[in-house]
Amino acid sequence: MRGQTLAVLCLALLGDVTFAGCRRPAESEAADPRREAVRAFWAKLHAANETRLRPDCAAAARLYEEALALDPRHEDALYYLGQCRRDLGQPVYARTTFERLVDVNPASARGHLALGALLASPDPAEPIDLAAAEAHLRRAHEINGEETGPVVRLGEVLLLAGRATEAREWFEAALRTNPKSVEAAFLAGFVAWDDGSGDVARLARRVREAAKVDAPIKGVLSEGDRKDAKRVAAPPLQSPLGRLLFGAPIATLRGRSAAGEPIDDPGLTGLWRKARRLKAELGMRAARNAGARRRGRRAATAAPRPRLALDDRWLSHAVALIRMARA
Repeated sequence: MRGQTLAVLCLALLGDVTFAGCRRPAESEAADPRREAVRAFWAKLHAANETRLRPDCAAAARLYEEALALDPRHEDALYYLGQCRRDLGQPVYARTTFERLVDVNPASARGHLALGALLASPDPAEPIDLAAAEAHLRRAHEINGEETGPVVRLGEVLLLAGRATEAREWFEAALRTNPKSVEAAFLAGFVAWDDGSGDVARLARRVREAAKVDAPIKGVLSEGDRKDAKRVAAPPLQSPLGRLLFGAPIATLRGRSAAGEPIDDPGLTGLWRKARRLKAELGMRAARNAGARRRGRRAATAAPRPRLALDDRWLSHAVALIRMARA
């Protein structure tokens, strides 16, 4: 009997230790604030992503901010918060957020590309800063040379900055990577035409080939059959990077091509004339912005006026007037 009692006590003690050992990790996890913060962060980020795709950028931005309060260095949260801020028409906040991203990770190609696109936008509500845009787009290209987005946008920035020859080199480089880049073909042709090239027919032919959209293949494809990828127009460069500087005439070109309308030489020349007017308008806006930034820097660095000296002179003058009145 005594032996049975001892055995029962041992089993009870062993069970208590075993079950307590099983409970302790759960109790420890529940009590660990770091684990709870990680869970809360991922819950906020998941909710923000779903809300952004709904789409509801205003609510998503709030959720991204809450997630970043838990993890201020998370790159996805910073990137998508910046995109939401831009979609909401808040370019200053968007720029600040993208700058936080490249501070966290200087090798973030998408961060530099987002900044370059924001600072080289035709949208009047967004700033044009050609020097900063060029720097960010070059950095994005250095990080990821296979990405064609920075190449075309960098060419646009150089074209607007008055460096047409260098701009055309970038457009031609984009065409070598992707012969179906409508943007690169149109802008390379525009640079040559604007420079006085008389070979409009050849330039126009290349643009038409890039913009050409084949009709869908009828019937059922056999195994191994496929459309020639070289004869399908590349998709336009658009959101989330925003519009190209010269996107308006290119959008017209794509629309005509998609509708099956002929793109003859006079029609293409008319679009290049629109691009010339757009270049002048955007160039003036960029120059005004650059002048405002220079004035702002001078005002920030200017020495403050010696107000004390002026106050002393005023006081001396007041004392002299008082003495004259008493005399």
